[in-house]
Order: sequence, then C-alpha cells, then structure tokens
Amino acid sequence: MKVRSGGYLLIERTERADYMDERLIPEFIQSASACICEQHPTLDVLWGTSNRSKNQYRERLRLSEEEFLILIEWVEFYQESGELGYPQTFQTIELAKKFRDRFFSHIELDIIEIGLPESYVSDFLVEGEDGDSPERYGVERFILRHERDEPMGKLLGYEVLGYEYGTFHSYLCNGLERDFAERFTFQLNEHGFIPTLAEVEHYCTYSNQEDVGTEPVLWLPWVISKVE
Repeated sequence: MKVRSGGYLLIERTERADYMDERLIPEFIQSASACICEQHPTLDVLWGTSNRSKNQYRERLRLSEEEFLILIEWVEFYQESGELGYPQTFQTIELAKKFRDRFFSHIELDIIEIGLPESYVSDFLVEGEDGDSPERYGVERFILRHERDEPMGKLLGYEVLGYEYGTFHSYLCNGLERDFAERFTFQLNEHGFIPTLAEVEHYCTYSNQEDVGTEPVLWLPWVISKVE
C-alpha cells in the first residue's frame, strides 16, 4: 500500500474523556486531532490577541519572556519558509525534534507522522483549494509534495479523521466508537488505533453517511505512525 505523507505532529497524550466509552477506548489516548490531544506549538495562542492566554502558555512551558519571544520568532521563520505548515504540522522529522528539544523538553510529547493511502489523495485534495501556495494548509502542501510513499516511523494503526481548515476532527470527537461497536467488530490495537485498513474503511463509509450526524467533512482512513 502506498501512503502519501502529510507531515509530522508534536502531540501530547491525554486521558480518556468522560464522554468516551471506557470499555472501548484506553485510559490514555493518542490522536492526530487537536480536539483530543493538544499539539505544539499552539498557534491559536501564539498568534492570538489575548496576552493572558500567551502568558498562561508561556508559564506552562516554563519559558522566560525572552525564550517565549524566540519561540514566536522560530514559528514565524519556519512558517515563512514552508517547513512548518499552518497550523502546526512539521514537514520533516528533524524540525519536529528541533522544536521539541528547544522548547518542549519538559513535556512528554510524541512525534507522529500522518499519512493518507494513495487511493484517497485525490478525494482529499478536492476538498482543498487548487494550487500549491504558501497560504495552503500544511497537511495539504505536504501531501502535494509527494516526497515519500512509505511512513518513516513505526505503524501504530489507523484513525478515522475528517480534515477542516488545516486540522482534524476524529471519530472520537463524535463518540462514534459506540456506533462502530454496534455495527461492526470494533476493537482497537495495543496502541489505541484501528488495526487494519479494511476495518477503518468500513468505519469511514459509515461516518460519511448524511444521517449519522457527524461534522460535515470528508472522513478518511489516515495512517498514524510513531517516529519517537
């Protein structure tokens, strides 16, 4: 199976939310959705207008004001170069590690690679704008660059994700694990992800039905690999 890389995310594991089914979902979760797992750097804070939010984020990172300004400068530089895709997708493993080691060393973060099976790429790109410009969201630009057909890290499994404005919704945001368990044989693997492409494709087909009531996005089977 050919997989088109969509870049790398620095994600912070989170505890299972109360609305998730504890019989189906593990205690700690990894997800490519920022609704589920916080991702760094948090651009909605860094580029926001709230000084209070910025100070809270800086204090959480335990950075001095000088270091926090350097973080903002790094973000702006690598956003302009295209290596950091909006909002927080890294083009290379090396850059993700560089940010992690420089600013987030005190937080336990995972570097994951997101990828899309080649057969779904055209459907995904139809949802975005035409052209490969610096303004295009990071995941779309990295998919378009088509640098590699195989993930570089260890395959963790698959996640049902819906892409919108540069970030992802997850089936977990919608409590769809209960629907999947009722209609299919649903069981996550030891990493907390859907184990096979065949299974995740069934779940995507179900999630894309209009009467299910999910977000009006295209739900696709994304490949999740762990780099570190």
